[in-house]
Amino acid sequence: MERIEKIIACFKEIGFKPKINEFQDRLVIQKAVCLLDLMGLRPGYKFSLYVKGPYSPDLTKDLYDQKEAVQNLKSRCVLSGTEREKILKVYDLSNHLEPKLLEIMATYSFLWKKMNLTSKEALINLKKLKPYPETQIAMGVSRTKQLFPPTEKEIEEMKAEFKAWEDASDSDARYE
Repeated sequence: MERIEKIIACFKEIGFKPKINEFQDRLVIQKAVCLLDLMGLRPGYKFSLYVKGPYSPDLTKDLYDQKEAVQNLKSRCVLSGTEREKILKVYDLSNHLEPKLLEIMATYSFLWKKMNLTSKEALINLKKLKPYPETQIAMGVSRTKQLFPPTEKEIEEMKAEFKAWEDASDSDARYE
């Protein structure tokens, strides 16, 4: 019961009043909760990759078991400042919980962060799994990366990559 209360509190924070019988609302909940989990909120649901991206059967069960509380945003849970920041960031970057964008963001995040693929490998797999237009994929990936600040290792890898580009540019400039 406690884990669903945290989720309800998150949706209360952004004013999202889901209708559990509507597929799109359940999809939004699944993807937003997966993103929050990957961002460190840790609501306690285990996700696996399904047709529409990351999915937790336990979350679906809790949504139906606590349908009235979920739909009426009834929760005794009080979010911390960090938790509020996380749900607001997901809300803003997903264009206020736009289902297709959330599906792309959650799937890419799951491949990248949970399955430990490189960002390039995650993108390749995402394109195989989600036949959405290139512009939607690009927007989803770009927004996903804004959810996760780069690690020290990723910063070092970017510096090395940019240095190679700079060196190539310097080399080209000498031959002009």
